[in-house]
Amino acid sequence: MSENELDGHIRAINTVSHKVSQYLNSELKDLGLSASTYFFILKIGDKGKITQDDLFKQIFLNPSNVTRRLNRLIKLGYVSKEKSANDKRVRVVKLTPLGQEKYQQLVIRLPTINQEVVQALTSDEVLMLRRLVGKMETGLDDLLS
Repeated sequence: MSENELDGHIRAINTVSHKVSQYLNSELKDLGLSASTYFFILKIGDKGKITQDDLFKQIFLNPSNVTRRLNRLIKLGYVSKEKSANDKRVRVVKLTPLGQEKYQQLVIRLPTINQEVVQALTSDEVLMLRRLVGKMETGLDDLLS
């Protein structure tokens, strides 16, 4: 990447992100999941159940994209959505038994996929990557607030 490229860093990060998404799509296809939906199953499964608003905050997508993907997962039978018993304005999402199966398969499969994504790096480079990405995320949080 040349220092003279106007979008060099952005393009490089975006290219890696797209390639990771393509790889996730190929590795999760047999589960009926994709790079854009697996994270929902993972986050809901980790919590057991979660409000739709809390899911918006964890996924970092606009609410209409979250709602669209949630509706897709509901249609597939992986997720259910119901009104909260405490506050009828609040929607709670949780995994169905089929969604729970997908979650268990993800828990088994994701560590290997995660490792394969960084397989070209040494263990020191992986640690450095984590630190650098963490710093970038914090810096972006500052820019966005």
